[in-house]
Amino acid sequence: MQYYQLIRNMSNFNLRLQMVTRAQGTNISEAARFYGTTRLTVRKWLKRYLRHGLDGLKDIKKTPKHIPHKLKTEDEARIIDLRQRHPRWGPMRLIERYHVKGSNSSVNRVMKQNDLIKPKKRRWRRRKDLSELKKKMYFFENSQIDTKDLSDIYQYWPYMKRLGLPRYEYTLRELSTGAAYYAYAAENNSTYASLFAKYVIGHLKSYGISTARIMWQTDNGSEFIGSVRKRINRLSAFELKLKADGIEHGRIPPRSSYLQGDVETFHRIIEDELYDIEGYDNRIEFLGKAYAYHLYFNYIRKNRYRDHKSPVEIFRERFPGVDEGVLNLPPIRLETLLEPCYKEGAKSGYDVPISTHNL
Repeated sequence: MQYYQLIRNMSNFNLRLQMVTRAQGTNISEAARFYGTTRLTVRKWLKRYLRHGLDGLKDIKKTPKHIPHKLKTEDEARIIDLRQRHPRWGPMRLIERYHVKGSNSSVNRVMKQNDLIKPKKRRWRRRKDLSELKKKMYFFENSQIDTKDLSDIYQYWPYMKRLGLPRYEYTLRELSTGAAYYAYAAENNSTYASLFAKYVIGHLKSYGISTARIMWQTDNGSEFIGSVRKRINRLSAFELKLKADGIEHGRIPPRSSYLQGDVETFHRIIEDELYDIEGYDNRIEFLGKAYAYHLYFNYIRKNRYRDHKSPVEIFRERFPGVDEGVLNLPPIRLETLLEPCYKEGAKSGYDVPISTHNL
């Protein structure tokens, strides 16, 4: 039996000791023939044994004593601090947003070693990958609309109560590029949903985009379809606005919120990257920061699930003939579109032009 076969079935230390003992009792050549190895191997272990005794037969760690690219203690401490502040941010987002030192794998290692990564929940529902389908869609051919209640965000709630900030966010996520548009209101009803639709539709028309081939998908919330207990089967204000502009309204089946995955993902992202970390001194500052995040998301932020490209990069590749300013729509208080009651009572700087073509 050869040396490498023996070493698989026995302790390395015991085998080396037997080989060295045989070499001392006979000679190096005899020990090499008996164990089916080379004289060089026998001589190596015999020298180590004579120099270091039994310790010389142990494996020597090959780990280098100095690793030039290893993260410094202060760099690891910064990663730990940022991860604790943003428990749902992964290595890639921390590197992009805070420029932390280290690769994705090294940052992930630091988080894992410090028990800052929770095991992922097993997903029982298999979601169909729509990435290839989205690459074939026309701009604004399909979009998802939903509302987000901001009152349950721990960091945002005190500012909302103290400064009178809006409670609801109305959001549209365009599927071909992943761009997002949103606005705010104090209430969640069909009136404000229709005003949000009016705001976005007016913006698209100012860039020459026809709404005839557009489909907007929503859930079955009362802000979109009206009260479910209504006795007369009539369209809500939101549905009437879409019908007037030739936009098809798609509704997902009950208890199928996963079909609104794109807009729900944006709600999670903006909560992590805006509402959970920003503070405000007044309402104007709130809208300013909301607008800054809108520009960051549509023009700068990379999407790892879309070939690590931002919405504007996808837009430039697929729709070079359209003005990329169409991705720029400032978030506003939808109350400002109510004429004239809201504007007369509060001139607080919320007024933003319907069209941003000339901005």
